[in-house]
Amino acid sequence: MRLKDRIAIITGGGRGIGRDIALAYAKEGAHLVIAEVDPATAKATADEISKSGPKAIGVPTDVSKKEDIARAVDAAIGEFGRIDILVNNAMKIVPGKLEELPVEAWDTTVNIGLRGSFMMSQACAKHMIASKSGCIINIASIAGLFPYNWAGSYSVVKAGLIMLTKLQAVEWAPYGIRANAITPGYIRTPGTEAMYADPAIMEGRLKTVPMGRVGLGKDIGGPAVFLASDDARYTTGSVLGSDGGQEVGYFLAVPGRRFSGGRMD
Repeated sequence: MRLKDRIAIITGGGRGIGRDIALAYAKEGAHLVIAEVDPATAKATADEISKSGPKAIGVPTDVSKKEDIARAVDAAIGEFGRIDILVNNAMKIVPGKLEELPVEAWDTTVNIGLRGSFMMSQACAKHMIASKSGCIINIASIAGLFPYNWAGSYSVVKAGLIMLTKLQAVEWAPYGIRANAITPGYIRTPGTEAMYADPAIMEGRLKTVPMGRVGLGKDIGGPAVFLASDDARYTTGSVLGSDGGQEVGYFLAVPGRRFSGGRMD
């Protein structure tokens, strides 16, 4: 078990990619704090993990709120005594064209995806610095490497998260803290299932993925385990792609192909 008895906080860990990372960590022996805005899915995921052996607790957490972050971190310290791993995964996309996008929509994605990741990292880093050890994994996106148009501030947030990762790596390496990012490509989750049920959307997306399939949450869980483990003990400030070759495939796609409202046109 590569993460035996390590303590991990996963934001947005109740569903989708966050849930799959949590299950992957539990399989490797980690104990989990599921910091999830939805209390029901936070509890359900924590209960599922606890039945398999590791201990897990669900903490309702809106990462855009500093008091919620403090509650999640305090719960981890109170229950387990330390924090070894933080996975910043929570995100909310509010799509829209830039010329029409309300400022509130822009702020929602920024406050959850970037500001929230910064605040959660800062809160956890205080404990990691004290223990001279820790690992932060930021779930960015291939959208942080090239723009998803009509997706509001999503690409801006994911690009910012990649740079935040590098800054964390530089500033916190002297304290024994590693920080890395994962850039998923198109991932099929319960939240995106209805979209992928549309043959036109699926066909359009597969044209940009050299491996010929859309990814699953477990395709992100594996890299997340690696980066949190001792196998990656000399890896920090890195951006690990998990996109089926999409970063390359995007540039091989038909010129003019655009991301719009959750689909590639």
